[in-house]
Amino acid sequence: MDFKVNLTKLFAKVEAVRYEELTAGTRFRLMGLLADIVEVTQALQHEVLETVSREAVLDADLDTDYLALGEEVLACELHERTDADESVCEQMRLVNEALGVLNGVLLQITEQLERHHKEEEFERLYEAEKRRYMSSGTAHRARKTFEEWRDGACNGYPQREDIEDYRLEKLLKMFGKGVLASRVEHIQRAKRYPGEVDFDQLDDDHPLKKTAHKHYAALRQIVDFTDGCLVVAPIRVGRYFYMCRHEENAKANRTRFLEYMHKVELAQEELRKLQQVQEVARNTADGAEQLNFFAPSKHLKVLLADEWFSLLTTNEGRYNQEWTDGLVEALMHSEWGELIAREWTVKEKRLTLKCMIVGVLKDAGVLKGSYNQIAKLLDLDSENPATLAKYLGMGKKQGYAEWILDYAKK
Repeated sequence: MDFKVNLTKLFAKVEAVRYEELTAGTRFRLMGLLADIVEVTQALQHEVLETVSREAVLDADLDTDYLALGEEVLACELHERTDADESVCEQMRLVNEALGVLNGVLLQITEQLERHHKEEEFERLYEAEKRRYMSSGTAHRARKTFEEWRDGACNGYPQREDIEDYRLEKLLKMFGKGVLASRVEHIQRAKRYPGEVDFDQLDDDHPLKKTAHKHYAALRQIVDFTDGCLVVAPIRVGRYFYMCRHEENAKANRTRFLEYMHKVELAQEELRKLQQVQEVARNTADGAEQLNFFAPSKHLKVLLADEWFSLLTTNEGRYNQEWTDGLVEALMHSEWGELIAREWTVKEKRLTLKCMIVGVLKDAGVLKGSYNQIAKLLDLDSENPATLAKYLGMGKKQGYAEWILDYAKK
């Protein structure tokens, strides 16, 4: 219900009754007016007051001043008319009582909007806004664009420098959109955060060269930095959303914040995977390193020995299990074996790795059919064939693709 519009209509009805000439229908019009006032009051109680009493709500007072509306309600009270009979006077009294109740609800709403909110309310507010964003087309497009960057510009495996450059780019775009401008304008001496994000590398003529550190300081008031990653603090962000809800472009700025932090988090997921691989490489003993070579070798041999391979091979007499086992052994003992073993330590990368090697075999002429046709015969982790086909196509971009192509020609 648009309460501001409905209250305005209600005020007009009160004014019409106030100055109308008394007739036989006046009492009934007053009864109708009373019913309208009660209806609006009950709706305000259930749809606004009860909600703002337990939650921090962003749009409850959007373009609506409940305190001012309450004063208008009091000004609408009907004055006693000497020319009215007792039944009309009784209805006028009931209308004034209902207006008093309505004013009380409006005052309570004002008080609840201005009350001290609990931290869990701000956390729920942030989570609700994040869910709204993640279910939007903007979030879907952000992930798609990121995956295109990761798979295209970085061959599916971005390195630390790639990730840090990507994160810097998205932060600068967020700052350039003015998402934190209302906070930045009040910062005189911005705290520096050395070792986190390097803004010194910006060109001297970059528009944010002199102010990027201020924007970052404002961001760090609501976002933590842990293990090399920016991590949203839900309570602080929820409080920030609520306190800035009346600012110009407040809703657009909330969406932009969520969008760019989503992009930053996508990049940081890759950073965590990279850190995990590096940590395993540092801490793995020689014996365990041999086990890492054994595991991908075994799984690749089993995969290529499955029935689907014999159905798709272009030369069943040549490309048999002996040939595939030899391929895997040679590949794992080549200069690419260590890379494959390291990738295998990251559980989330194993499916992609297997698909990419199969995709290269298709490119080498060992397997027939399109990526989509091959994907439909694969039964890997119950994954969607369209996703498997996408991973198959990524194989040609990998460093070991040329090695497999050469091996298949021998």
